[in-house]
Amino acid sequence: MASRLSKKEIIAEIVKAAKKLDKMELQILLTRLRVKKMQQIGVRPAANPPKGVSNPSMEDIDRWKHESRENDPGR
Repeated sequence: MASRLSKKEIIAEIVKAAKKLDKMELQILLTRLRVKKMQQIGVRPAANPPKGVSNPSMEDIDRWKHESRENDPGR
């Protein structure tokens, strides 16, 4: 029969296993955990436009990008 561990015991086991990993493996593990958490929670929009203003279309964004490049004096 499987034993049931408390949250503190589970965290202690994870920390013990993580201490055995080298720096690169630990970074990979933490990155994967962060990605999984982001997938579960969802990614919020980076900017929220004011109410009454709709999000620009891809065509608008593309046009703005090309216009900004045409007006760039450094090019």
